Amino acid sequence: MAGGGEKSDGDVGFQIAPMIDLILVLMVFFMTTVALKQVENELGITLPGQAAMAKTQAASVDLRIGIDPDGSISLNDAPIGAPNDKGLEQLRARLKEQVDLFGDKIPVTIIPQPDVPHHRIVDVLNACSAVQIKNISFGGT
Repeated sequence: MAGGGEKSDGDVGFQIAPMIDLILVLMVFFMTTVALKQVENELGITLPGQAAMAKTQAASVDLRIGIDPDGSISLNDAPIGAPNDKGLEQLRARLKEQVDLFGDKIPVTIIPQPDVPHHRIVDVLNACSAVQIKNISFGGT
């Protein structure tokens, strides 16, 4: 029956155009996700641990910034910032002196008490960043 009303399923072959479209969409997706990657280590902060303790002990000069729950600040156990002092100008001045003497790689350990509000820790980090300190770590009490 070789009539004209019969449909034949012909071999259409491999279609390359949809594959190219798919590859281009995947490339655009991966290029945009790679561009959105954020750098989380801008201030050079290390968390408490054995590596941070060994690095801190190796340095001859160590600055310890204590933060009390009421917001008062101490530098190497000497009071330096009042609870209502948001700019921490005295702390910035003392840190700037130390950076001028020992360079920006001087180790600074921030030791907040457990009940310290987070915004006060951010104030101290801002003070360290303002004087270009690059070696900041967090320590326990």
